[in-house]
Amino acid sequence: MSRQSVTALIGLAVFPLLAIGVATYLLANGTLPVEIVAGAILILGIGIFSVAAALLYRVSQQEDRLRRQYDRLRDLGRKVDAAMTKLDDVAVQAKLPVGRLDQIMADVRAMGENLRQLIQKNEAPVSRPAEGVAAPSSQSAAAQGLPRIGGEHLELLLEPVIELASGVTAHYRALLDLTDDQGHVVRHTELMQKADQGGMRPALDAHMVKLVAPVLRRLRARNPSMRAIVPIGISTLGSRDDTTRVVANLERDVDVAGGIVFEFDHRGLGQLSNTGIENLARLGRLGATLALSNVQVAGLDLASLRQLGVRFLSFPPHAADAGFGPAPSWREFVQYARAMQFHVIVSGIETPQQASAANQVGRYGYGPFFAPPRKVRADAGVRGVDRNASAA
Repeated sequence: MSRQSVTALIGLAVFPLLAIGVATYLLANGTLPVEIVAGAILILGIGIFSVAAALLYRVSQQEDRLRRQYDRLRDLGRKVDAAMTKLDDVAVQAKLPVGRLDQIMADVRAMGENLRQLIQKNEAPVSRPAEGVAAPSSQSAAAQGLPRIGGEHLELLLEPVIELASGVTAHYRALLDLTDDQGHVVRHTELMQKADQGGMRPALDAHMVKLVAPVLRRLRARNPSMRAIVPIGISTLGSRDDTTRVVANLERDVDVAGGIVFEFDHRGLGQLSNTGIENLARLGRLGATLALSNVQVAGLDLASLRQLGVRFLSFPPHAADAGFGPAPSWREFVQYARAMQFHVIVSGIETPQQASAANQVGRYGYGPFFAPPRKVRADAGVRGVDRNASAA
């Protein structure tokens, strides 16, 4: 109990004690006039009323202070979420050696035109070997159906997305790496960053959908609820022509379109024009759903996102738990998101502690802690017509 409250209680106790003293004196003497008795009762009543009013005023002040403190803590939590997201971006960049980035940048500039030719070449129909005639080699680019020129080829990988409560693989996340004959690999994140800078992202997005469709068909034959999360660039969504290429691939494989989840960065949402919003609706009409990655809770309008077709929200591990357990505001958000039928994904999980924290707030998770991305077998991306693709 605070010192001010103790003082107020002592003050409040004085008047009843005074009344007891007056009553005792009256009983002992019985000589006091009525005026004195009435005055004592009046003073007692006024004193008790004054102290009670003071206590109510103090309690009201305390409630106002607590409310202001709660609002400040909630704002601070939002700022921490934003700061941690920025730190996460810095950490990702810090893991990439500067020399390596410069080399990749130079290489991608040099092979920009080659990559365009790779995509265009792979868009042409792939001829199947005659019955009974073996393919030249299981490792050859032609046999894999992967675009190849100048020694480089694109490889499709699938990263397991785990249902945290059961530990079972529920979905997969599609990635695209660029590899040369010497084994040098440009990983998905780096490749897409450079593709965005070089204007090649739409071609890669359309190509990835083409590779994913037959693989997803095979996976859904065993598990109809399986989905493939396919990253897509804001530049692709912002162009009607570029989105048309993606839509054309979905229309060709419309039986699996409902299993594809297009994922794009939350920060790019504000960059979408009216054309971009219309393109999201085009994808939704074919059955595809949407996912936001690197989501920040502050200012998130779940009702509007639901109207756009977003059903999955992806957060980095520190967004939900920076080491002290999920904040109350985060728990409230998760409950609200679940009530609106959003699925929360925790991305990039690396440690058991992150996995444990993710299990408190998310339904799904992925990252090195569970399993690394796995390369798709050579014959999984080219035989969509006979629907016998599989994933390794």
